Amino acid sequence: MIHVLPRAPSEISLDILHAVAIATGAPMAYLQWPGGLCLWATATYAKLLNMPSQELVGKEPQNYLSPCEWNDWKCELERLALTHVHGASLQTQLPFSSNQRIQSQLVAHANAEGVFAIVVTPLQDLSLVDARQMVQQSDTRMRRYAQATSEALIFFRHGLIFDANPAAVTLTGYPLSQLLDRPVLHLLPHVLRANAQVLIDQGTTHAQDTRLLHHSGQELDVAVSVTLLPEDGCDSGHFGLVVLRDITERKRVEADRHFLAYHDPLTRLPNRKGLMLQLRQILCHAEQCQQHVAVLYVDLSRFKDVNDSLGHDAGDKLLIETARRLRSKVHPDDCVARLGADEFVVVLASPLTACQPDCILREIRFVLNKPYALHNTMANLPACIGISLYPEDGNCAEELMLNASAAMETAKSLGQGNHQYYSTHMEVRPSRLLAQDQLLREAVEKDHGLVLHYQPLWNLATNRLEGFEALVRWQHPERGLLPPSEFISFAEARGLISIIDRWVMRAACKQLRAWCDAGLPSVVVSVNMSAIEFNQSNLVTEVQHVLSDTGIDPQWLEIELTETTLMKQSEHVLATLNALQKLGVRLSIDDFGTGYSSLAYLKRYPLDKIKIDRSFVKDTPEDADDVSLIKAIIQMAHSLSLRVVGEGVETKAQWDLLKAMGCDLIQGYYLSRPMTAEDALRWQQHRCQMIAPQ
Repeated sequence: MIHVLPRAPSEISLDILHAVAIATGAPMAYLQWPGGLCLWATATYAKLLNMPSQELVGKEPQNYLSPCEWNDWKCELERLALTHVHGASLQTQLPFSSNQRIQSQLVAHANAEGVFAIVVTPLQDLSLVDARQMVQQSDTRMRRYAQATSEALIFFRHGLIFDANPAAVTLTGYPLSQLLDRPVLHLLPHVLRANAQVLIDQGTTHAQDTRLLHHSGQELDVAVSVTLLPEDGCDSGHFGLVVLRDITERKRVEADRHFLAYHDPLTRLPNRKGLMLQLRQILCHAEQCQQHVAVLYVDLSRFKDVNDSLGHDAGDKLLIETARRLRSKVHPDDCVARLGADEFVVVLASPLTACQPDCILREIRFVLNKPYALHNTMANLPACIGISLYPEDGNCAEELMLNASAAMETAKSLGQGNHQYYSTHMEVRPSRLLAQDQLLREAVEKDHGLVLHYQPLWNLATNRLEGFEALVRWQHPERGLLPPSEFISFAEARGLISIIDRWVMRAACKQLRAWCDAGLPSVVVSVNMSAIEFNQSNLVTEVQHVLSDTGIDPQWLEIELTETTLMKQSEHVLATLNALQKLGVRLSIDDFGTGYSSLAYLKRYPLDKIKIDRSFVKDTPEDADDVSLIKAIIQMAHSLSLRVVGEGVETKAQWDLLKAMGCDLIQGYYLSRPMTAEDALRWQQHRCQMIAPQ
């Protein structure tokens, strides 16, 4: 019986039908009518005839069937063709190899002139499932997905596009009619086509980033993956699917992240890292061209007074204006950078400016000495400037920077608004600074020279040890054991503080692991993190690696941060702190009350405790103002569900006072001075069951 099926709203194109048949593994052939010339056949179809599919293409059935078999085929094909109806079908027994007869479905493709092709689908291996329905269902699912997905889907055959979804039309800017029969490679900029040919020929194992050439001529960032549907004997790339995903936003975020790694987010000028990178490039070019370079180290006088009296907003406005003034006085090839706080560096790199630093210096001093309009008041901040010259004062970036810094320090000693060229007779010897820099770098990078001391924190409620704060020391080869005050500022100025912070965290967690292995109960170990660390994109990942490598549960690690870190009100800082809290790491504010204490950030950030700075504790209980202030801090913290640590406790009277006011934890010399890891081990073994010190 011949069935006439209703015509689908959107007919399956020849190439789509072929591609879906390959994807579903359906045995199927597409025969031209009249005559039965095979236009294409799947490998599973050809296997029933014991032939490779490529040998079937271009042949009529009488070329591979016996006369008797062809006569059976011809009768059934003609019977279907006489319907003249597109979509008409019949099921019948057809002879294949060795006169094996297989139940098969024939479907007519017709136009106004009659049937022009017939789809043959043997049903032997389909468990009586209608093969055409299976193909149509696969096509329907594919089209529904193609319509719904935001990814651009482009179908191609032998490198030419034969279909695309609406997302592809939107992404490329081409109407579908202009995409059809266009080479896939023409969607890429010309310079990328040669390298992309291998993707079309061989497919991809994962998405790769590339550029898409929009119809408007604009280039877009996209991720591309190519899936091929080769058949036995056919070259790869016979049929394929290109999936394009717009990654413009991801690239923008990556660019922003890269920019912030090398630039100051406030002024948008290069930071120290960006400056050193550019300065090395400038010196390399200067050496090749035998040109001069001048490095100007600029320090703004009384900037701290502006911050303290007018607030951070005024300070930020001043720094942005300073950056603008400096840029306005130099050549586009010159470099202006902000190192941090109130320090800027100007590198005169163009031949025009490097050979006449005196002229540029006068203009810079003049523009910086102009008053700044801040909050309805005028502020004067004369600048001290130190200058070093290449090649006279050094051949490398580090040496020129150290010499310019030394010259600036000399200028400051002469009074505000002065400038000085570097001289080998200056009291501040950069060679000593350079040696200090090298020694500290070796101590950090080669993991020798830095040591940790541990100061205990006592829980007043449980009357038991709660944990230790890990405090870094530097075993200087010449000056002996140095406290943090002797080298941390230097490390920050030399860009080493991040490396030190991470070394401290890893060493402290290793030590905690060793104590646990020695049979001691787990305690919290707290480490300090600088504000710079919280601007790094990989801090959370680094913390996870340290905890995993040392086998420490996150609840036993506490990170102490400064109020300066929180005052930046950065979404990145907030995201980092939230991720650390989610990980299980504890968070506390160190030296609370010495910066710009604010209820706003105490409420906004996921903190566990605050540590009252020792400056508020040292004069208690005699100083009534300090007592009142401490009491207010404790009450405020408890109202926000924060615990409080009293730092710098040196007497029993201070201990008793803090305990009476409800302070949660105590730290200070009255309990113990910072100890080496070995002494801390013995201290725990002897005193982990002790009551409060008498």
